[in-house]
Parts: sequence; C-alpha cells; structure tokens
Amino acid sequence: MRILIPPGGGTAGQRISLDDNEAHHLRVRRARDREIVELLDGTGLRGTGRLMQAGKQWAVEVQSAHHEARPAELTLAVASGDRDRFSWMVEKAVEFGVTRIVPLETVRSSGVATGIRDAHLRRLRRHALEATKQCGVAWAVQVEEPLSLNDFRERPLVGSAWLADRWGTLPPTHLGGNALTVVIGPEGGLADGERTGLIAAGYLPIVLGPHALRFETAALAAAALATTARMRGSHG
Repeated sequence: MRILIPPGGGTAGQRISLDDNEAHHLRVRRARDREIVELLDGTGLRGTGRLMQAGKQWAVEVQSAHHEARPAELTLAVASGDRDRFSWMVEKAVEFGVTRIVPLETVRSSGVATGIRDAHLRRLRRHALEATKQCGVAWAVQVEEPLSLNDFRERPLVGSAWLADRWGTLPPTHLGGNALTVVIGPEGGLADGERTGLIAAGYLPIVLGPHALRFETAALAAAALATTARMRGSHG
C-alpha cells in the first residue's frame, strides 16, 4: 500500500501525521496499526514507513527514505477546454511522466463555460497527487495557473518545443534527456495568428494522428510519443 506524506519530511525515525484524505484512504483499505507501507511525497521521496493508529487519527513512522532525481522536464501546455475532461487528462498524464501542465487560454477556448478557472486548481492538483500515489511516480506533475497563450509564448524556450498541428511533420523518433514542451490547441484549432506566432517562437509543428483529436486525446498522444522517443534515445 502507498501513502502520501507532506513534502519536505521523510527522514528515518520521523513520525508524521497524515491528513484527512490519507486517513480516509487507510480506512477504506482497512489498513492495520503497525502495517508497513510505501511512502511518497510527490517531490522525489520514496521510502517505507510503519503505520500508527490512535482512534481515528493516523500517523506514520518513517523507516527508510531516499530521494530520486527529478526526471527530464516534459511540459504540456493545453488549451483549457471542459474541466472534467481536463482533470481526466491530468490524471493520465502522470502515468506518462509529464512533469508540468499549463492550462492555456486561447482565442477559441476562452469562452468555454466549463473551462478551467483558478478556483479549480486545488482539485486538479489533488487529482494529480492521487494519480502519483496510484502509479508510484516519485515526482508529481505540477499544475500551473491558467495562462494566456501570448504570455506563455513569451517564456524563454528550454530544450525542444513541439506544436500539435494537423499540417505538421511526424515527431522525432528519438529524443535525449533535454526538456520538451508541447502546446496543444483547442478542439477548434488555434487561430492563424496564434499558430504562426508559436512557429516563429521556435515550436516545431508535429502531427499526432490521421484524424482530428479532442484536446485531452491529443495531449496524451503527445506525451506517449515523447516518452517513447526518450526511451529509444536512452537505449541508443
């Protein structure tokens, strides 16, 4: 069984109180006092601990812990369509090793009534942590506040940059360990000025499939292609 502890702790011998979410998880899983569990904190810690129960309160005593190096950056900047589908995408992106997700406000997504707003970020981040626990990833994906595409484009590029585009070329089959940023437009596509602006800023147009994709499908397809290309690169 895996549990999440607050970031910044996790030294051997330390006793850490668990929050209500983790306590509920333990009750549902019928955890036992003194049971040994796997520990994660979403910021690289991986370890083991012993559960300690006092009534309805749970704590864990850290038995061992080490920190894993942060993986190569994989950022998905995704036009913020329907929030339920966006939330599903965030959870699945964790499984592909995505490190950062930026909800983008574009010309054709800004009017979506069910889109991502600042008030939804807490829920999205919690879902990301839950997915981290489920699949055993040491580093949780970071979900940023919604940002306009123009402001995002002004950020300095680090590493490679892709733009999901139906007129693009096939993505590279091999990638090294450098950072990669992928921009995914809304289902109606980016406006002409948005597309040309990104290409001028250094984003390589790449095609993800033979048909038009919903934004969440496109985001996960890009993550899968990037992950596979990195695996090929690391194995020559």
